[in-house]
Amino acid sequence: MTNLNPPQEILNRYCPSPSTVQVTVLGQGNINDTFLVCTETESIVLQRINDQVFPSPQILIDNLQHLTHHLASQADRCKQRWEEATLVPALDGSPSILDSSGSMWRALSHIKDSVTVSHVETPLQAEQTGWALGHFHKRLLGLDVKQMQAPLPGFHQLAGYLHKYDQLATDSQSTPPADIRFCLETIRKERENALSLEKRFARGEIRQRIIHGDPKVANVLFDRKTGLAVSLIDLDTVGPGLLQHDLGDCLRSVCNTAGEESDPARATFDLDLCRITLQGYFQEADRLLTPIDRRLIYDGVKGITFELGLRFFIDYLEGGIYFKCNHPAETLQKGLVQFSLLQEIIKQEKTIRNLASGES
Repeated sequence: MTNLNPPQEILNRYCPSPSTVQVTVLGQGNINDTFLVCTETESIVLQRINDQVFPSPQILIDNLQHLTHHLASQADRCKQRWEEATLVPALDGSPSILDSSGSMWRALSHIKDSVTVSHVETPLQAEQTGWALGHFHKRLLGLDVKQMQAPLPGFHQLAGYLHKYDQLATDSQSTPPADIRFCLETIRKERENALSLEKRFARGEIRQRIIHGDPKVANVLFDRKTGLAVSLIDLDTVGPGLLQHDLGDCLRSVCNTAGEESDPARATFDLDLCRITLQGYFQEADRLLTPIDRRLIYDGVKGITFELGLRFFIDYLEGGIYFKCNHPAETLQKGLVQFSLLQEIIKQEKTIRNLASGES
């Protein structure tokens, strides 16, 4: 559960007059505790890094420093408003602060006059979400893959998640409820096909680049007045990866119009939103993709949806220790949404592949 406020010792390190600050809980993230801290002159986003999820928080800080330096060195000739959430040092210049309990805190710049949505409500939001990811990928060009570390051990490595799943004890003598059987059967049936991208990468057919790592629609900021995308936030997962994972995650999020917290029976993959989102992405980043990159976009959508469903289900089996939840059943529900969405994606494979290749 999110703490009500950051410790006073942390506010003292970031705010010249900590007694006058206004603090509010910001967002509904699955991982970190996040706060908007406003003073008379500025506002910052203050976060406590969840060290149960990120066992080496310093890696996140190092990555953010590299990212902030790289973005600051890049000229941006964007025709619409665009701002990056970059690392804000403490008053003494430190990039992060440890509190008395050993938790690591860091601050990011606050993007004013912006809003987020939990799921896409208009075609413009879909187009702008795709555009924002494409613009972010363009901004990452030139950032050396070797300079950035993986933010999480085994992040987006499906074989590792499957190995962990296989190691979990299961009671083969009992008959599980229908929801559990659905998860077990989906994993059994789709696990090999979901490994397609990893197999291609192992064969050298595609290469790693720097990606966002979690470009769901809730991580896009929209300008409050124009409705256009203004930033892509939640940068903890920025690091080496495959473009298809980012594009797949973006499409998975945008095209499920029911949202990720919905009833699994309502999970859908909207093909019109898929087309619009891809148009937005291609408008900015088409040149980043090789022909095989485009052919594997479907594999990215399918693979990342399977991966997220698997991760939610693993977290349920382990008692809800990774994703924030009030009860492990919440992560089961989220896993069911992703596995239900996966069925819809599989049904529409041909059309999704055509859209990714530019065919109508």
